[in-house]
Amino acid sequence: MQEFCAVVRNNRLFHLLPFFIYPVALTWAVQHDPFFWDTVQLASKHAHHFYENSLQWLPLPLEIDSGHPPVFGYYLALVWTFLGKSLPASHWAMLPFLILLVWLLYRLGFRLGGERWGFWLLPLVLLDPVMAGQSVLVSPDVVLACGFLLAVEGISGKNKVFTTLGILILCMISVRGMMTAGALAVWILLEGFMGAEFPGFKKNKLQIIRFLPAYLFHFGAKNYLPFLPGFAFAAWFLWWHKEATGWVGLHPGSPWAPTFVPAKGLELVRNLLVIGWRWLDFGRAAEWLMLGWLIWKFRRTIAIKSYGSKNFFTLLLLLICLIIFLSPSALLFKNVSAHRYFLPGFLALHLLVFHFLARQNVRHVRLFTALVLAMALGNLLIYPRGVAMGWDATLAHLPYHRLRAEAVAYLEEQDIDFQLVGSAFPNLNTGENLLLNGNYRRFADKDFSQNEYFFTSNVFNDVNEADYQVLDREWVLIKKWQQAGVWIEIYRRKR
Repeated sequence: MQEFCAVVRNNRLFHLLPFFIYPVALTWAVQHDPFFWDTVQLASKHAHHFYENSLQWLPLPLEIDSGHPPVFGYYLALVWTFLGKSLPASHWAMLPFLILLVWLLYRLGFRLGGERWGFWLLPLVLLDPVMAGQSVLVSPDVVLACGFLLAVEGISGKNKVFTTLGILILCMISVRGMMTAGALAVWILLEGFMGAEFPGFKKNKLQIIRFLPAYLFHFGAKNYLPFLPGFAFAAWFLWWHKEATGWVGLHPGSPWAPTFVPAKGLELVRNLLVIGWRWLDFGRAAEWLMLGWLIWKFRRTIAIKSYGSKNFFTLLLLLICLIIFLSPSALLFKNVSAHRYFLPGFLALHLLVFHFLARQNVRHVRLFTALVLAMALGNLLIYPRGVAMGWDATLAHLPYHRLRAEAVAYLEEQDIDFQLVGSAFPNLNTGENLLLNGNYRRFADKDFSQNEYFFTSNVFNDVNEADYQVLDREWVLIKKWQQAGVWIEIYRRKR
């Protein structure tokens, strides 16, 4: 018996057990939470479309079609068909992907950090506010994260099956997933190119041009076969969508058209600053500081490629490719810079910092603990009133669901018609879309000249400080709910 216990204790999977329990416990805790933020459209509304059309693959209505493959919505509709349309069924549908996420982080952790430090990658990623915030939602970005890590694991371990599945998942989940797959294709091309040997190159660098066509053909035949199913699906979907709707990517009549207005002049500077802030927000600044400190401390040995195939330069190149592929849309358009849009880049940054830290002769436990704490504490950050915040990119939004339920119950007790109550995103959806409760009431759009009541929260980015000054001056606060920094207020127009 003692020998058996010793074998179990020395088994990696035994140590991994708490990390498998984590997604189960997390799903259990949030299984009754409503759809939130962009998941109302990308999960609930897409799934309703297919569920109500007997799972027929039909084009989405224009008002909910943002140009992405609606495969995730179809998957959710399929789950509803077999398990019933409910919030618990929707949340439990995410569990396979959350478990896959844990397993992939475990494999990558030991590949990049070795036997001693491999497990540290799991809390570093799982407690990242963007990853954690998405993990408690019915979110296609959790699937995207799985596809990305599966492709990276496949490429790192030269496993063509993993690579094929990872790229296919990326291309099926969203246009941003297709962009991520493109970044991975360029990554392995550049990585292979930098490691390739060209006869005569050292004598005459211009001679490399002679070898490029042959190199590209040979490299493509050898490495890009696993990319073909995913790229073929992407090409088919874009063609099908064009044939079915007459447009690809964006339509002038789309509800999201205002966010895709080209940025000009100072708007480009503003967008650049916003992108920079996204890479620093919610504790990630500490990760960049640690990376900078490690580079400075080990600057004399950093050029030595002694860490195997996934060395510092390889992961740095991956990060650069993702930044190049994921940033242009956020830079060139007015409002396309949500935290989750950069999730593959954030994951690549974690891999880079984790690998570099694990391979250096430093006080690993203290530094890993500090890094994980910085990520975890990022979930407690809440911006001042009126300042826009990525609420779907942090666990800080969780109290909102209970507070909203109490506020709605109060309005019902007071017999206040929802159409008299103005509100803002993400509170402008029916109960059916949010809670799957068959209730089709919704609040009115924010219009202070027409609303009799106003329902607001610090979770609402579309209510700014100027709006709150109007409310404080011309309206009466009749009820407030608050928990853990999240609050909801209901105002009545002064009579």
